[in-house]
Amino acid sequence: MIEMQSRLYAWLRDDALPLWDTHGIDRLHGGFYEEISAVGPQLSLAAEGRLRRGRVVARQIYVFDIGERLGWRPGIVRPVDHGCDYLFTHMHAGDGHLHTAVDGISHAPETRFSLYEQAFYLFALARLQTAGPSRFPIEKTAIRCLERLRAVYGKRGGGFEESQPPGLPLRSNPHMHLLEAALEWIEAASEGTRPIWVGLAQELVSLCLTRFCDSATGLIREYFDSQWRPVVGVDGRVLEPGHQFEWGWLLIQWASLPHADARAQCLTAARRLIDAGERWGVDPRRGVAINEMWDDMTVKDGAAKLWPQTERVKAWCARLLLAGTEAEAEYACDKIVMAARGMTKYLRKDVPGLWYESYSAEGTFSTGPTKASSLYHLACAIHVLGKSVAAVSAGASGSALGSVGSNWTKEVLT
Repeated sequence: MIEMQSRLYAWLRDDALPLWDTHGIDRLHGGFYEEISAVGPQLSLAAEGRLRRGRVVARQIYVFDIGERLGWRPGIVRPVDHGCDYLFTHMHAGDGHLHTAVDGISHAPETRFSLYEQAFYLFALARLQTAGPSRFPIEKTAIRCLERLRAVYGKRGGGFEESQPPGLPLRSNPHMHLLEAALEWIEAASEGTRPIWVGLAQELVSLCLTRFCDSATGLIREYFDSQWRPVVGVDGRVLEPGHQFEWGWLLIQWASLPHADARAQCLTAARRLIDAGERWGVDPRRGVAINEMWDDMTVKDGAAKLWPQTERVKAWCARLLLAGTEAEAEYACDKIVMAARGMTKYLRKDVPGLWYESYSAEGTFSTGPTKASSLYHLACAIHVLGKSVAAVSAGASGSALGSVGSNWTKEVLT
């Protein structure tokens, strides 16, 4: 297992980060390219697109920050600094108002509101807060952004609208990423402002347990009406295995904090989500998590994007750290190995540092461009895997983690 983690670290440090530092940053106009294509007989790299979405700027800040924490060093200007400067110069309209996207050349903003984009801005600002002193008002901007979300888009029953005037359907997914941002801010915030983020996390966890989790199956649904009821029709029946894994991982993170309430309920829900994602959402033939299933656990979309594979890795890493017995630890360890092997299938060998975005139900990989937004998923999974390896390696003798340490170190990616 240490060998697997070392290879993934090496891929991120030696292949992915240098490639995206060189080819994925628009150093003339600013920001990060949305995608990279490898074309021609020499596989020459071409960065494309004028759009600069908030999620990509935010995610690339996170990616390069993770890289530096793992020991990677950029060649010229720090991409984290580049991203921070671009965010505040072109994406921030002032007073916590952050644009959904801007044109990469003219910097003209897109005025349409996106809760998803705002969640990732908050996520990136938390990473910048922990990255060291800055000339920009990072924490103040994050607090004003959240205050603006509550004032303009907050719902009386909890959660947020996704447009103004309100439109439907509402989605659980942006709220999941708001929880991710809140958890980052609980760690990054100054002592006086931490309760703001604890309160946001409590609200979103409660919404997850009482509204997003289906009362019959306990699994996360995707689309809701204005009262947080699953929408009528086929959309209300959609389940995404990747989101079962991702919510499970986040709930376990929340339950590990001293601020957490409903800890036992969170852990029960997280185990159920991860177990269901693994049982019903993984294709055993290809060894990968599929895109979508129906609420009767039959397949809706058997193709498999990259990102659910990364969430599967993270979910089982979290489950490993919850293990109370040797059998539970061994089981979680086996699942991590399987999930990581599924994830690594997507990494391209012809152009190290790029990957395939999707794996068809028939067993072929997509040949389109590589999306910058997916590197966040990979970097996060590799980082979480590394922390799990460290925890197992340091496991106390006689503990569940300590008992699997020797087997863990023998696992080798083939």
